[in-house]
Amino acid sequence: MRKIQLLLFITISCCTPQLYAQHISLVENKGEIGLMGGASFYKGDIASDIFFYKPNVGVFYKKQLNDYVGVRLNYEYISLGANDLQSNNFYDFKRGLNFTRVSHDVSVMGEFYFLKFINGNKQYRFTPYVGFGIGAWKSISGSTNIDTPKTQRTILFPLNLGFKYNVGGSWNIFTEVTYRFTNSDKIDYFSDINYHIPKGAATIFQASTSGYDQYFSTKLGVSYNLLTVYGLNPRKDPRKRDNLFSRPEKNQGGKSLISRFFGLFKRK
Repeated sequence: MRKIQLLLFITISCCTPQLYAQHISLVENKGEIGLMGGASFYKGDIASDIFFYKPNVGVFYKKQLNDYVGVRLNYEYISLGANDLQSNNFYDFKRGLNFTRVSHDVSVMGEFYFLKFINGNKQYRFTPYVGFGIGAWKSISGSTNIDTPKTQRTILFPLNLGFKYNVGGSWNIFTEVTYRFTNSDKIDYFSDINYHIPKGAATIFQASTSGYDQYFSTKLGVSYNLLTVYGLNPRKDPRKRDNLFSRPEKNQGGKSLISRFFGLFKRK
């Protein structure tokens, strides 16, 4: 008899973790919202030997399609700027051009996890990811000493690389780098075909002939996963079983297990 009881106890103990794992698998990631901040970097025709950086902030919303693929809508408030007078290149320094710009950056990207990511599961709590898509850049303010036609908006093609870590529950921290290939050579006001003659000088200066302007941003952020939990009572721990002292259950007509136990001895 004792051997049967011991065998029954071992069987129940082994099945309990499996039941709990099944309960965890009922959590579905429907999407994610996030807030981020960092720095944006410009490299183009102005002071072409230096990366200039300025602060930027942004938000995003992502619709999760399956365990590995999502579609993400991004917005960033981007500041860009450069100054030839800070260049180590003598040609750029003598040219003396400068600009600053503040702009909106909106994009839609596909995002792809390299590893399975499950909130609340220590085995799957982090993953690197990559994203790419299409977007738009629009200038809202700026200043320059360059006398050429201005570009106010352009199409861009972002490439995103990041790493995400689940700190607990639905909350994550992440870091990422987003590089933008733009469709304009006048984000810095100065294209490859333009020339500049400083006041009081006879020298004609031109751009660096580097092609379309590009910029990127590095960010740290926090995000929150929008989870859906399936099941009648997802918060109940399946390892907790009823006992003789349990409270009355509604599906038993208000009778507790104690009442049902002593009811077995009543005459019929």
